[in-house]
Amino acid sequence: MQASTENEVYEQPPLDEQPNHEGATHQHQHRRWLTVVQSLTLITVLLLSAYNHALLNQTAERTAATPWLVQSEPFQSEPPCNEGGFRIHTGFDVDENGVLDSGERQDTTTLCHGLRGLSGPQGQAGVSGLDAVPQRMTTAVIPIGNNTCSAGGTQIQTGLDLDLNELLDEEEVVSEAMLCNGVRGVEGLNGTHGTSGVSALVDKVPAPAYVCADGFVIRFGVDDGDEQAANNGLLEEAEVRETLNFCFEPLRSTRVTDLVPGVGNSFTTGCDAATWLDGARAFVFAGNDGVNGCELHVHLPETNRTELVVDLHPSGDASPGRDLGFNSVSNGAAVVFDATDGANGRQLWVSDGTTNGTAALGSVETNLAVPWAEGLLVRSPTNELLWTNGTDLRNWLTAPVWNAEVQQAMSAHFEGLTNIGEAWLHTDERFVWFSAMDENGDVEPYRVDGDGEFTSWAVNDFGSIELSHPVGHEHDLLASSSRGGVKQVLRLNDNGTHAWLTSIAPPSGDTKLGEGMGLHLIGDNLVYDAETVAGEPRLWTTNLANGITLQLSTSLLAPGSQVGVANTGDRLLFDCMSASTGLEVCITDGTPQNSRVLHDLTPGMMASDVRGLAAVGDGWLVVSDGTVEGAPSGVVLWAVEGDAIRPVYDPWSGAGNSSDAMTYGQLVLSPTQAWFLAHNGEHGHEWHRWSHGELSDDWIVIHR
Repeated sequence: MQASTENEVYEQPPLDEQPNHEGATHQHQHRRWLTVVQSLTLITVLLLSAYNHALLNQTAERTAATPWLVQSEPFQSEPPCNEGGFRIHTGFDVDENGVLDSGERQDTTTLCHGLRGLSGPQGQAGVSGLDAVPQRMTTAVIPIGNNTCSAGGTQIQTGLDLDLNELLDEEEVVSEAMLCNGVRGVEGLNGTHGTSGVSALVDKVPAPAYVCADGFVIRFGVDDGDEQAANNGLLEEAEVRETLNFCFEPLRSTRVTDLVPGVGNSFTTGCDAATWLDGARAFVFAGNDGVNGCELHVHLPETNRTELVVDLHPSGDASPGRDLGFNSVSNGAAVVFDATDGANGRQLWVSDGTTNGTAALGSVETNLAVPWAEGLLVRSPTNELLWTNGTDLRNWLTAPVWNAEVQQAMSAHFEGLTNIGEAWLHTDERFVWFSAMDENGDVEPYRVDGDGEFTSWAVNDFGSIELSHPVGHEHDLLASSSRGGVKQVLRLNDNGTHAWLTSIAPPSGDTKLGEGMGLHLIGDNLVYDAETVAGEPRLWTTNLANGITLQLSTSLLAPGSQVGVANTGDRLLFDCMSASTGLEVCITDGTPQNSRVLHDLTPGMMASDVRGLAAVGDGWLVVSDGTVEGAPSGVVLWAVEGDAIRPVYDPWSGAGNSSDAMTYGQLVLSPTQAWFLAHNGEHGHEWHRWSHGELSDDWIVIHR
């Protein structure tokens, strides 16, 4: 039998025609085909099984990897993002509906829209023009019976002396005001126990000579007899309610003291404390006259007299206020300070600026002096918290602000508490906030108010909590405190609960929140410094109304770390560093667009020598060197009004001279003056004063 070729077809005969010897072969072929089919079936099953396993693995992987979604949400203007912005929400899409629901959000980042860049700093004032037209002001008495002022008064006219005849002619009047005397009201019906009414009075007195050499003050008041008999027709000082102050030349500013005659310094470190006593109208300070050592002195501006109050330490230095400073009590009638008489160590003293009104109150620790209830909280050598108003020293729970019943109730609250205020202590007009240790050794915050109401907080369930840089907000307290080893903003709520307001997270280390500039409020914006990069503190804010926390500037470094912060209530002025200006004066209103260097006093990368800041009205005073009309100014006094800054007083004028102002002492404010220590080249370091009436809007200055 020939083998078949590829083109041949083998046809198998019917079974009944096949010979018997082929039966075995046929059965063998059938079994072989059956084996092939079974093998193919097994392979198919294995492949299907592998495919099914792969599908199951993909499903498991898809189930394990819950989608991570990012969602942006625009918002309109809301502080501190005054131009609006976006909130970027991220989180897992747990229900896999393709939408990041509010409950799935795990992190939110706020991005503020920016503004067009700010204009450059204002240039220095130009040279005055020639032949300026003089300004004039006239006053005249309005007689009784006038149609406008039936009880009489004063007419004030201002304008420009266009014809230079030194008179304000009628056609030259620009503005006119009439200040009318008050009219006695109609007598009321006689009451059972009624008393006669009092008159409203208006008078005109000369301006204080130490403020203005040529001017007057118009006073408005009520003849209610605060100091004298009522209805005596005289307006005594205590009866004055409002004043209008006019001056016809620049307000006076000058050197005040010369304790050590000549170029010798009257002040050194540790002998430079001072304050203004409004009730006594006196400037009290520590100074060295070269004979009696460092002792208590007083300057009386109204008589331009400076004198030694008392030699507390006849054989050495009493060093008044060296540790606790000078603290005004009794509505400015007296000052409380630390000093030594050489025999009893450092004690607490009180003085009203006179020899007979100066006395020792007792021994205290020299690390605590906090104003409270028209007095001062201090600490005894036995760690007891004391209160004084300058008359005695007593346990603070027996202060006269609380009656005997309230004192007894408070004593019960304080049972078991120790180390009162040892870790921290803060007061405001209503509350005393303090740390205390309970019987278990746990240190937590506590509070008591003027009615004796007691509140406590349990912030840390597993240990103690410490607060720093506290600031009051309504009936709550805001402070920096450590949470998990990282400082954040803590809020103690009025009802005894607490909340953490921030979660600033540096890659490593601490935020050091508030360590440079502290915490400061501008409306609802809490402004402070914090670090997200070690050694680079920057400016931050948390809005208390909506909870937004953000960095106010990426370019301002170390805010407030050199000199501190001066707060007008609407804006903060502080020292800061920037890569392009060095150390300069910076400003913020709690928004990113208005957080910047105010002015580069020393142009370029050279740092300015900023030494002092103080808020006056809506503006500030700055003690710093700088550049005036293109030349270095030395350390002088500058005034900030709006966004403009100008030099206003140079204690040592002349090219190349520097007063070294505020090498000693602080910038002290009184109602009419700013006081600071400076050198004028002839008298050494002495007290100087600058009248701030124009900056504080207390005086109308009309330059002739």
